[in-house]
Amino acid sequence: MMRNPTKLALCVTAAALAAAVSMHHGAQAQEGEGRAAGHVHAGDPHDLSGVYFVTEAAQLNSDRTVKYNGRGPKALPHSRVLWTSDDKEPPFTAWGKAKFDASFNGAINNEPIADPSTDCLPHGMPRIMIAPYPMQIVQTPGQITMMFEVNHNVRYIPMNRVLPRNPKITMMGESSGHWEGDTLVIETVGSSGKSIFDEIGTPHSDKLKITERLRWIKNNTQLEDLMTFEDPIAYTKPWVGRAVLAWRPDIQITEYVCEENNRNVSNADGKTTAR
Repeated sequence: MMRNPTKLALCVTAAALAAAVSMHHGAQAQEGEGRAAGHVHAGDPHDLSGVYFVTEAAQLNSDRTVKYNGRGPKALPHSRVLWTSDDKEPPFTAWGKAKFDASFNGAINNEPIADPSTDCLPHGMPRIMIAPYPMQIVQTPGQITMMFEVNHNVRYIPMNRVLPRNPKITMMGESSGHWEGDTLVIETVGSSGKSIFDEIGTPHSDKLKITERLRWIKNNTQLEDLMTFEDPIAYTKPWVGRAVLAWRPDIQITEYVCEENNRNVSNADGKTTAR
């Protein structure tokens, strides 16, 4: 599958450069926002099975302010972030601030810092939840599985599992889910610090803990994913991110091959260049 040359040419972030975008789902990405309200899930609120497409997330501006649910005049291309408070950065530690500053400055200077997805590795958590590609949820007894079109990333979420105190560090981390009323609560630990939060490069460490709360909103047309982040290495206190996923029974996930014609592999200096 060939990459979308228009998206590649923008060269704004390593995240955008790493994406191998098909022309087919480039069109579907626009449809995911424009037609989301037309599909209503009328079944059991505990039944999340189906295909979803991210439809709401904050956008980062060139002056480091954020605009939620829409793009401001200063919005950077491919700058989808998980921040929720307008005009306010997450509570970075000195380590987190230095990492973010390096990524942000690389983005605005067209020298983006490569991240794992640049070389076709998994997007990781929590960034995968705002990737602009379809995601399918499959529910089986005792487990929820999230299958993402982008690079065939998969999240396995056993239900009512006790998470390990010393988890194995992986890109997606180790998760456990349970229901609180009609809200699905997912706790995730062990998400590798090699990954990043979002398209612009908001950092985290191996010590990140994510608590997600997913529930139906807007008359059962969308899933809201409220995420609480705790990471004592990157942040001085917990903070909350938000994404909204439209239920899309009219589309299906398809093949995605990042390794084919990957023109944006990382350079020896850890940066990447559109080719």
